[in-house]
Amino acid sequence: MLQSTLSDLSKKDFTTAVFHQALLLYRANLLDVDHIRELMAAEFPEATARVKHRSTRAPKRRTKRTRARQYKPDDLLTPEKAARVLGLSAKTLANFRSAGGGPLFIKLANRTIRYRHADLKAFIEQGVKQNTSQY
Repeated sequence: MLQSTLSDLSKKDFTTAVFHQALLLYRANLLDVDHIRELMAAEFPEATARVKHRSTRAPKRRTKRTRARQYKPDDLLTPEKAARVLGLSAKTLANFRSAGGGPLFIKLANRTIRYRHADLKAFIEQGVKQNTSQY
């Protein structure tokens, strides 16, 4: 109805004008929110349905929740899992293996490296110091 008289406006400009007029009427207490919703549903049924659908959907989680894995002392961990336990990178563990001074590891096959969880805990306990003079 109003759109036919304002045919030279783009759809976006027309929608902006309708919202602006509705807001002015609401502020003047000539329209209430329920009446505005009814008008919007009549003029823009697909937009109203889309908004209702969005509001009922559960919000997406931004990060994946993971529970801390509990390992047994004899569990054999890959370098990636061992690095996660120690808070290091897998590359740092590889450097430790090459240069020495890191946690004990097991070489099972040609390139298969594993770490016992108990050895990782012992490595952590070995690094506990009370002050900087104990290095």
